[in-house]
Amino acid sequence: MRILRSLAVLALATGLSLPGALTGAGAAPTAAADPAAAAGPSVPGLYISPWGSAHVRVSDETAAWLRANDVRLGAIAPFVLDPDGLGFEMPIGSSAGDHLDAQGRIFYPGGMTLTQDGSGTVVELRPTWIRLAPTPGYSAGIRLNGQDISQETLIAYTTAAEVAVSGRPTPKGFVLDRVPFHVSADAAALTGQYFGSALRADSMFGTLTPRFDYVPPLF
Repeated sequence: MRILRSLAVLALATGLSLPGALTGAGAAPTAAADPAAAAGPSVPGLYISPWGSAHVRVSDETAAWLRANDVRLGAIAPFVLDPDGLGFEMPIGSSAGDHLDAQGRIFYPGGMTLTQDGSGTVVELRPTWIRLAPTPGYSAGIRLNGQDISQETLIAYTTAAEVAVSGRPTPKGFVLDRVPFHVSADAAALTGQYFGSALRADSMFGTLTPRFDYVPPLF
């Protein structure tokens, strides 16, 4: 149990509590002042494992919101959409380009889209980050109908306690099993603005299950 907790805490400490927080939590999203910065860091940093994968699955409440508002999810490579359109699989690890950037975020190539055919609204959420502070969670840049809206906005948040209880070891690494993420206030406001109906703030957005296939002996 002590080792398991150490692994889970280590995962959180290196940003594995899924993509995260505004550079000023609670602030309204703003247009990116530096498009190059939004595209990700220029100098790779560290990452906990060279290989692995992660699965993201939206909650029943989020799935119901998607259906009710005729919104469909899409994947931006290397994210791969589940066959039913309600989740993603993505590679993780330093070999996939993931790394700690100069701002203390874990950068992940790829992202997702939200498309409402009836209104013609297309929201792209990329790049993808995981943050530790000020709020651990899933953050992304936002582009609306081809226009950059925000360099980074908190989409969904989690807690250290929720991460810690989800961890279990595997023969060569470990997995964080179905870490819950909750809809941020910003995501609730933006979905209401862009799609005419808001995701409920603090409701379950979905879960993240990262699998780390190998952790170097240093850890």
